[in-house]
Amino acid sequence: MLSFLSPLFLAGAALAAVPIVLHLLKREPEARVKFAAVRLLKEAPVEHTEKRHLRELLLLALRIATLLLLALAFARPFFATGAALGSSGLTVVALDTSYSVSAPGRFDRAKQLAKDAIARAPAGDLVGVVTFADEAEIVAKPSVDRVLAAAAIDQATSGFGATRYRAALSAASQHLNGRKGTIVVVTDLQENGWDAGDRASVPEGTTIEVADVGAMPPNLAVTSVRPLADRLLATVYNGGARARDARVHLVIDNRPAVDATVPLGPHQSAEATFAGAPRGAAATVTVDDVDGIPADNIRYAVLGGTSRPSVLVISASGDLGRDAFYVQHALAAGTQDAAFQVTGVGGAQLSAWSEDRLTSHAAVLLLSTRGLERRGRELLASYVRNGGGILVAAGADVDGSIVADVLGAGSTLRVVTVNGTRPEPRALAPTDVRHPVFQPFAGNAARLGLVTFQNASWIGGTGCQTLARFTSGDTALIECPSGDGRTLVLASDLDNRWNDFPLHATFVPFLHEVVRYLASARAHASEYFVGDAPPGVKRAPGIVALADPAVAAGGARRIAVNVDPREADPARISVEDFQSAVTRLKAAGGVEARVEARQQEDRQHLWQYALAVMAVLLAAEGLLAARTA
Repeated sequence: MLSFLSPLFLAGAALAAVPIVLHLLKREPEARVKFAAVRLLKEAPVEHTEKRHLRELLLLALRIATLLLLALAFARPFFATGAALGSSGLTVVALDTSYSVSAPGRFDRAKQLAKDAIARAPAGDLVGVVTFADEAEIVAKPSVDRVLAAAAIDQATSGFGATRYRAALSAASQHLNGRKGTIVVVTDLQENGWDAGDRASVPEGTTIEVADVGAMPPNLAVTSVRPLADRLLATVYNGGARARDARVHLVIDNRPAVDATVPLGPHQSAEATFAGAPRGAAATVTVDDVDGIPADNIRYAVLGGTSRPSVLVISASGDLGRDAFYVQHALAAGTQDAAFQVTGVGGAQLSAWSEDRLTSHAAVLLLSTRGLERRGRELLASYVRNGGGILVAAGADVDGSIVADVLGAGSTLRVVTVNGTRPEPRALAPTDVRHPVFQPFAGNAARLGLVTFQNASWIGGTGCQTLARFTSGDTALIECPSGDGRTLVLASDLDNRWNDFPLHATFVPFLHEVVRYLASARAHASEYFVGDAPPGVKRAPGIVALADPAVAAGGARRIAVNVDPREADPARISVEDFQSAVTRLKAAGGVEARVEARQQEDRQHLWQYALAVMAVLLAAEGLLAARTA
């Protein structure tokens, strides 16, 4: 694309009008002269009027071209590529393809809104298309071809992922360096598209527009399936504003087993209980809901055939009966299918372990850093970096500097343990009730507020997401990025010294859900959300067989892939709330584009060619003017 380093000089092209004006003003009719004897002119030299007129027009063209080339040379033209194209405008349409827009007619409306956004883009703007759910994909790179962008929208389909606005805005912002641009987000404005405390950054000057697809229709969703020793429990959620009776069906190994009817109040959940020990390899639970979202009408679960996940508890001595009595019994509580295998190890003993031995555990609970030497810290750092999950209970036995080492180089986590201070009673309140660790308390998170915390450490770090706070305002639970793994940090202990959490009924389900969440980051989990499915697994719900080195040669383990139940929540945010979660950053892209443009112009030197052509035209104009005079 032809661009100009100093486009204001193109205004000088207006001087090309001067020769035209002079030419028009100089036009005069030839005077008629009468001669008595015409024969006297026969021998006189005659200049034909047509030839003279042609020369004058050619002179006019040469003079105009000379002035245009002079303005062009001063404007410093060059053929722009890459970042140097940043001076042109850009409109990026981000189309929501999460399963919440898959109800009948909703995705067609979303695609029409996306096409309308392309049609409204300013003339001359480049247009690009991004589709997003858990992740974002650029399906039409920015170009002037609007037909291509519209075709990309026609080919888009709604999937099984959950809404993630940050992914959409990040992908769109990649193309806005140095450009004035607009991002049009076509979505149903689901509240869970922003995680608690989540923000997205776009270049300064970027305009964000939201095209609202509309509220979710009344919907029934199967949000969980839990096989137990003597029964199977399925949780069904009614997202509509009126009460409904849900017809639920259980299928085991593709054979219909039993049906149940569950009465549901508006925006309430209830459990369908299928009595009897579930026999088979896989269970499928469906609910009848013709007019709602089809993707969440079905949920899968793996039955039997898997050993209980193993949880490693790191304490001061490794004696769980003395160091982690409550944790040990809480994790072992429940039926055979719900309980965990619990292994204890002291910090000093961990240094003698191999990576393979540590990797065999689905999750790690770090209750003490005493005796945890450099080798042990490196093992834990590698475990988390490669997809492991760790819960750090930042009580009196945890050293903050050692915890930072556990998360590996580059960790910003800070833990300051407070000892010897006067107890200050406080309660815990979730800030993101949609987070999986709080799933057992959906609709009744206030139960966690009954726990009294007397002491707490200070925890925090750049990039860490706050999941819960104390009523004092201090951070209670955070999740920090750790390679491919997951790290949760609780600002208190789990052994009834700084709090009475182990004495409450909420302790067991909370600890179980935390371990399940941490374990889901590794290949030990039997259930995954579509967005968290292991590499190589199709991003669609179903039962999948995975090769597993732990199984006999040629064997495989089965996993269930399900949609994220949080996407069934009909709660919406306003356009203003959406906009408030977007931060404008002063982008270095503009400077980068200008530098790149200057470098490209310096390499091409098109202005020199313009001046050379202008010199040739001036010489031709001079010769022609001499013959015309």
